[in-house]
Amino acid sequence: MSPTDAPLSPRRRQLLEAAVQVVAAGGLRGLTHRAVDARAGLPPGTCSAYLRTRAALVHALAQHVATGLTDDVEALARRLATRPGDPTFAGAQVSDLFAGWLRDPDVVLARLELTLEAARDDELAAAFAQWRIRLLDVVEEVVSRSRDGDTRTRAEAVVAALEGVLLSALAQPARRRRAFVTRTVDTVLTAFAESPG
Repeated sequence: MSPTDAPLSPRRRQLLEAAVQVVAAGGLRGLTHRAVDARAGLPPGTCSAYLRTRAALVHALAQHVATGLTDDVEALARRLATRPGDPTFAGAQVSDLFAGWLRDPDVVLARLELTLEAARDDELAAAFAQWRIRLLDVVEEVVSRSRDGDTRTRAEAVVAALEGVLLSALAQPARRRRAFVTRTVDTVLTAFAESPG
């Protein structure tokens, strides 16, 4: 088990959950050791005792968010495996996953902030690559049941479109997000299922 795979201590988990909230509220610019301590309700200096530098804090946060996303994708894969070849079920499961994320959007907002930062930071990009690759694997498996040809490219297109749905859902009033997600996920998946190729 690598250090990044080791279970988090309760205190470290508390700090990283607070960091998610700080980033969701104020972006990465607002992420400081002091802000995390305050959000977690801990004495000043606690966060820096665990994560000495801001870079260490950002990278630990990225790993924490990526681990949670990977767990969600693995759970989705297990559910989809119970009903292979059922696009209606797959659409409902993706909609449920997105709706769950959007009920408490802090992780989604933190992921978006970290994704933008990862475009400028190779180490951060590597931390995020693992969960996204797993997501592509799950989608490719679903696509391969109904399509021949370059299923990886098709999976990449589906994931990109679904990421757009998730981002667009954040712009919706909270009360309309579930309906928006259900409608647009169904539209995207139907369009990809019916398109030639």
